Amino acid sequence: DASAKGVPQITSLKHMRNLTNGDSGDGIVNPHPKSEVADKYWAQRKRLFSRYDDGVRLDKESWYSVTPEAIAGHIANRVVEGHLANDSNPTQSDEEENGTKGIVVLDAFCGVGGNAIGFADKKDIALVVCVDIDRNKLKMAAHNASIYGVDPSRVVFIEANAVGVLRSYSDGKRVEGGSSEPNVPVPSVEKEVYEGYEIGGFDLLPPAIDVVFLSPPWGGVEYLKVGDSNYELSTCIKINSTPTSISGADNEAVTVDGDELLELSAKASKNKSVIYFLPKNVNGVNIGLSSWKVGYRKGIEIENNLLNGKLKTVTVYLKE
Repeated sequence: DASAKGVPQITSLKHMRNLTNGDSGDGIVNPHPKSEVADKYWAQRKRLFSRYDDGVRLDKESWYSVTPEAIAGHIANRVVEGHLANDSNPTQSDEEENGTKGIVVLDAFCGVGGNAIGFADKKDIALVVCVDIDRNKLKMAAHNASIYGVDPSRVVFIEANAVGVLRSYSDGKRVEGGSSEPNVPVPSVEKEVYEGYEIGGFDLLPPAIDVVFLSPPWGGVEYLKVGDSNYELSTCIKINSTPTSISGADNEAVTVDGDELLELSAKASKNKSVIYFLPKNVNGVNIGLSSWKVGYRKGIEIENNLLNGKLKTVTVYLKE
């Protein structure tokens, strides 16, 4: 009872004050330079990772790009519920094909592991293939997975270009020779075990995958500048497709746009099962046109993701 004796009452907005320096009400201010971590991201750190205080690691980019934990868990639930996976009970031949008894998710832009941890938390998801071109991010993801107690047998970390990995699958199965693109070399990557988790290259990829999860770079913190509903896959998403690591050679960059990325993912996954994680200002009509161009004919689902009543992101679910 707010009127009980001794309980302060707020009678007008003048009694409220804005907290500063990233203080979210717990009295802990942002310890980072604001050029590295904006106050608003620091204030939301436990929405990004509820176990942040246990030692979660993020780099500058990840503070504004990692999927909030609640949304990551929701997307993982959608996979388990059968909206995307070919089936939740693979046949014996399917199990022999991929060596698992459950769904295999390819997280093509793993980053520091927000979505990967969400997927690995679901018992029906047998393996999460975590791909990133940046080995340091993969190490952070492995460390963060260890904080959440993820079984090392259920995740594998691949240092590779996402485009190259997608080209190494067709209809959910590894392509003989390593790539569907002729004369494209498969880069050699050093293997290591980091905090109990395997990190390596193409040789660690499983023989089969079910679902491709896409959370590509949106264009940094400037993505909102294109305006409401003006974010389009073909113009706003550009991915370097050269088959080198982040410390790679001086190859001239060849880019793949967001439409082409969807096409590659549809070809790579089983039954064209793809999840596309996008910013809140994405153009829904453009998504429909892009999916139609790729060959989706059974409809798609565009889901608004809200936290505390505020639109945060959009998730697109596609499958044939």
